[in-house]
Amino acid sequence: MQTADSNTIIMGESPFKPEYDEYIGQYPGRGSLKIQVSVARDAFPVEGVLVDVSSVVNGTRYSLYSDTTDSSGIVNEIVLPTLPASSSQNPETAGKGEAEYLVSLFHPAFKEVIDCPVKVLDRIETILPVTLTPSVGNTEDR
Repeated sequence: MQTADSNTIIMGESPFKPEYDEYIGQYPGRGSLKIQVSVARDAFPVEGVLVDVSSVVNGTRYSLYSDTTDSSGIVNEIVLPTLPASSSQNPETAGKGEAEYLVSLFHPAFKEVIDCPVKVLDRIETILPVTLTPSVGNTEDR
């Protein structure tokens, strides 16, 4: 994970380009991602966190999904491309059935989380719990 300056939002390009069509062709399976955002050692959910799910394809970052967490601190049912489950049964592709995505989270009251990697498998819901750290207020003398 990386952190960015408080004024920087790392977003990718729109995926609706020929390269993305090629990517979809290589990853015809579908898996889902659920992101649970909390604070204070998972004690409290955080509402209103901007969640961006991206992928790097041929050196270009593509933003595939963007939404904000609900009152339970959850963004649910994000459907993402993966290799089909049958690829795990082929000796040439076994162990390569995951598609890796990068999740970034932004909220003005918390430190940003940038490029948290998560792997998604065909026909499986992956749950990514993220605990945010409150940002430190401005400590300048007034």
